[in-house]
Amino acid sequence: MSYEFVSKPTSRLFCAICQDVFQDPLISIVCNHSFCAKCITESLRLEAHCPLCRKYLQANDLHTNLVLKGITDELVAYCPNRFLGCQIQLTREAIESHSRSCEYNLAKCPNSVYGCAFEGSGVSVQRHVGECVFEALKTYILVTEERFASLQSVIEAQQGEISKLKKQIASGIIPPQNASVMDDEEEIILPKTQSFPHGLNIECRRTISDNKTGVTSLAYTSNNTLISGAYDGSLKLFNAETGKMTRSFSAHDLTVWAIATEEQSNRFFSASSDGKIKVWHLDASVAENGDECLMALTEHQRKVYSLQVSDGRLYSAASDGKIKIWSTTNLTCEATIQAHDDCVNSIVVLESDPTKMISVSNDRTVKLWDLTTATEIHKFPDMGSEGLDVTSGGGMVFASTYDASIISFDMNSYSRVRTLRGHNWEVWQLKYIDGVLFSGSFDHTIKRWDLNTFTDDLTLKGHKGYVHSFRFGSDCLISAGADKTIKIWK
Repeated sequence: MSYEFVSKPTSRLFCAICQDVFQDPLISIVCNHSFCAKCITESLRLEAHCPLCRKYLQANDLHTNLVLKGITDELVAYCPNRFLGCQIQLTREAIESHSRSCEYNLAKCPNSVYGCAFEGSGVSVQRHVGECVFEALKTYILVTEERFASLQSVIEAQQGEISKLKKQIASGIIPPQNASVMDDEEEIILPKTQSFPHGLNIECRRTISDNKTGVTSLAYTSNNTLISGAYDGSLKLFNAETGKMTRSFSAHDLTVWAIATEEQSNRFFSASSDGKIKVWHLDASVAENGDECLMALTEHQRKVYSLQVSDGRLYSAASDGKIKIWSTTNLTCEATIQAHDDCVNSIVVLESDPTKMISVSNDRTVKLWDLTTATEIHKFPDMGSEGLDVTSGGGMVFASTYDASIISFDMNSYSRVRTLRGHNWEVWQLKYIDGVLFSGSFDHTIKRWDLNTFTDDLTLKGHKGYVHSFRFGSDCLISAGADKTIKIWK
């Protein structure tokens, strides 16, 4: 190793072969000349003579020059990382030990495994980590890797099942011809021991498969009309009793994220990633132009994720953190609230008090609003992760988060009560009914929660993709997912 000395050493301390300060010097007993151990060893391999006086010399004629070694080891030098910022001065003997732990050693960002290419001294790497974009993404990357691992396990299990089926078919083990194969939309009739939403025999009684892309939003009316919105911007209406589609039309240019109905005016509203809210007739037969849009509300400049209708008002929430209040009579915007610092994912008007509304946002907060004055009443404690959906009931507020948790707050004290955990991926849907809570997740499952014990007591499995939306129907739960299906659970 070459060193930068604080004071230039005398030339008498330089090896005649390498012209550098002696390193592990050896002295010849034949001629008393000294050389670096490595230098003289290499020289004697070429010829058995002293490089200076040409006397015959062998390796056995060399031994350590302790005096010279002591002098050179005490020379003061700079740390080899001086060019990176280390200003320490040490004897040459101590530098090697220091170099192994010097905080200025060249290092890579610890996030290099995720793609960060930053390299520098250990000190600069520490500073860099605080602003490294991959540090901010690390949690997301880890969660995504876990998801891939989970999906890989599912795929491997399914491949195993497929392999078994192939072997059975190859062996001639085939289901009898009279065995019934159930159609996707055939209704399943099972005995019921307890009425919905209670009991343990809630099953998928019907699957509707008319959508060509993932179903992202749902609405339900009192006359059993079911409305769905999808990735492709389409709207479809169904008879929820029979599962038959009654209308289908292209509504938006992008994904439909929210649908809300106003039955007294025979209208419904849809909201999309295109930033528009559109107004439609519930009954196309009474509309002058069938499925033609009655009006498009374009005041939002960003994606609209949530809609609520209550007492002649339409409430909309968007990705720019704004909530707008509209008159459903003349369809004009009456107020705009800058409600959150980030995307508002969900809003819900309280059934117990329609003058109040709750919102949840990517800024990790839940807020309570006075709709008569359009002002904030309270901001609940930080949830620690992005808020995705919110609902209320039983004197509590429930908010779901990106880290797969559900957090409950007491409506009277505004305090945090419990955190419910059971899903593997983020929870995008929450609905409260009759003392129980239902949650839908990107892990493809729906869970029911006992709010006496704050534990999940039922898991509904059937969707083969993300659960994007659900609504309560007549004595049933209706769910929609990325697998292009709508399922009715009773």
